[in-house]
Amino acid sequence: MLSRTIETLKYILQEYRFYFCIIIFLLSLLVYNRYEILIVEKKRLEIDKELYQLEVKSERRQKEYDEKMKQQQAEIERMIKEIKSHE
Repeated sequence: MLSRTIETLKYILQEYRFYFCIIIFLLSLLVYNRYEILIVEKKRLEIDKELYQLEVKSERRQKEYDEKMKQQQAEIERMIKEIKSHE
């Protein structure tokens, strides 16, 4: 029984080795592509993180600029009132 199974396996391997090779090749391509996808995904996440940090910095700078503008506007208005009161 065991020898018959071995003979059957030998026959199958000889007859279908081309198909087995193709299947192995396609599976290796699948694994390789998945690996490449993971690398690209990791890079995308790093870029997203950098963009988020830049966005936060930009928002912070804009907020500081707006606060300075309000302070300068208030100072100018105070100076105008002071000049008008001395007239």
